[in-house]
Amino acid sequence: MVKVVFFDLGNVLVNVNRPAIVAGIAEKFHIPEALVLLPAVLEIEKQFEKGQLTIEEHLAVVKRLYKFDGEISIADLEQIWQIPFELNPEIWQIAQKLKQQVSLFLLSNTNELHIRAIRQKYDILDNLDGLILSYKVGALKPEPEIYKYALRKAGVAAGQALFVDDLPENVAGAERVGIRAHRFTGATGLQEFLRTYGFKV
Repeated sequence: MVKVVFFDLGNVLVNVNRPAIVAGIAEKFHIPEALVLLPAVLEIEKQFEKGQLTIEEHLAVVKRLYKFDGEISIADLEQIWQIPFELNPEIWQIAQKLKQQVSLFLLSNTNELHIRAIRQKYDILDNLDGLILSYKVGALKPEPEIYKYALRKAGVAAGQALFVDDLPENVAGAERVGIRAHRFTGATGLQEFLRTYGFKV
């Protein structure tokens, strides 16, 4: 019997407009858009999502990498990061129906800045039964540790959980620890997957 469903956040519950965030960061730091996603910056983002850097430490490193010596605040960053996140209303509606039948948890690779931005824009996180956030766990999908932590937090065995994510490597990671998982590509496929387990969505 399924007792919990874990949902990814980005490009599942909320759509992420990547070009918008690249443009926003480039404008704020006065750099060409081509420099926003430097390999060194992407590595720093990974550390940030693992909780190895605070927001202040992350900002200091990014300013150095972008050779930016101007003033920029955490509030500025929160404002930038509100731009690319747009609620996926069709999927959120499915999630709300599902929540009436089973526990619903978030399982996301994310950082404190993104979560603060989401909270300022939407109240969806307060309407879930629990949050499994990589920066608090200290592990990233598809590492087995984060899935095992999620199961412990939800108080269920792997066979009692479902997982929904848009990235195939994260789906595979969940399956390796025994969680039945679905690669999200749209509402229809998600509904078919959930109905397989008897949920009315």
